[in-house]
Amino acid sequence: MEKVQVDSSHYSNKKYLTMVRSINHWVQAKEVTEASPDGQSVLEIGPRTGHTSWLLKLWGHEVTTVDIDQNLNPDIVANIKQLDLDRNSYDIVLAAEILEHLPYEDFGPILEKLREISKQAVVITLPAPLVGISLLANIAGVEPFGFTLGIPYFKKHLFDGQHHWELGKRGYSLRRIKETIKSSGLKITKCYRPKLSLYCYIFVLEPDH
Repeated sequence: MEKVQVDSSHYSNKKYLTMVRSINHWVQAKEVTEASPDGQSVLEIGPRTGHTSWLLKLWGHEVTTVDIDQNLNPDIVANIKQLDLDRNSYDIVLAAEILEHLPYEDFGPILEKLREISKQAVVITLPAPLVGISLLANIAGVEPFGFTLGIPYFKKHLFDGQHHWELGKRGYSLRRIKETIKSSGLKITKCYRPKLSLYCYIFVLEPDH
């Protein structure tokens, strides 16, 4: 069995599923659905708590999960680097907060692999922590709207046993991330920080034909 960075018990801890993480699960599922309104099949890499999978299934998608940790009960037990699937196997591929667990030199080649697997789009999220505040307006029946003010961590990133790199840290600017994405043959159709979240960035990508 290959080495697992994060023990499965980490995800069942009550402290793991914070409000922000719950928001991120909803945003991920929403972007997958909007990227392919008619698409049914979704490959989710790294299901963790299973909340995004649950939402996608609730909204009518057929979800196949992949993880290196068999204790998370994925449909496919595999390392993302050795993932062997046919071209255009799934309508959408979702990899949320997964790619930073690998060295940055693997980022481009893995995106190329995900592009080949997906028919229509690839959705990824990357950690990009800020120190700041969100200013939002709330109206009943409408999603909160507003903006976030924050300062990125420009310090050098040190491997903590899990993340090899993080967006916004020294050497991993948004510009560099975008260039790597484009060089992998994917076009960025959306790129933003979810509301109420100062932790991650979400990217919706399509093959650049």
